[in-house]
Amino acid sequence: MKKSFWILLSVVIALLVAAFFLYPRASFGGVRMSEKQYRQVERSKRNINNVINDLDAYKPTDAKTVTKMKKDVDRLITQNGKNLSTQEFNKLEQAVGDKNGGVLATIEAAQKGKYLIDGDIASTLHSKFSVIVKESARSAVDSDSQAEKIATQIQKDLSIDSRLYKLGLRS
Repeated sequence: MKKSFWILLSVVIALLVAAFFLYPRASFGGVRMSEKQYRQVERSKRNINNVINDLDAYKPTDAKTVTKMKKDVDRLITQNGKNLSTQEFNKLEQAVGDKNGGVLATIEAAQKGKYLIDGDIASTLHSKFSVIVKESARSAVDSDSQAEKIATQIQKDLSIDSRLYKLGLRS
């Protein structure tokens, strides 16, 4: 009786260990993560994509395009800023917000002056989006190297560089 109990217990433990190591966990950019972290990355990616789509839809004579961007920027700051330290959150907020030359501030100034997004503005936006993507990736993982891999994958998936380049060419 005791032998069968120990055999059964060892089989159960072996199955649990095998399930732990063999169960497919979420992965993004070569980084294995929990489902919660993966959902955070996907949410961050979606929010960044929405802001870039708003930039693409921007019209200097239509105030509604900037109003929609404000909503998407607020959502990005709130959702992508989860789990960030105060310093990291401030970097994200400065890069995307309406103060200190963030993305929203740049677009509001363009809308006020009724001009399109040219190459200079697109270049400024490029540097801001690098910070946005990096800090958004940091909201999902604690490791700098993992965040860098995730940020690289987000930039690749969303084609951020080429999309911002195209914005600058349109004007």
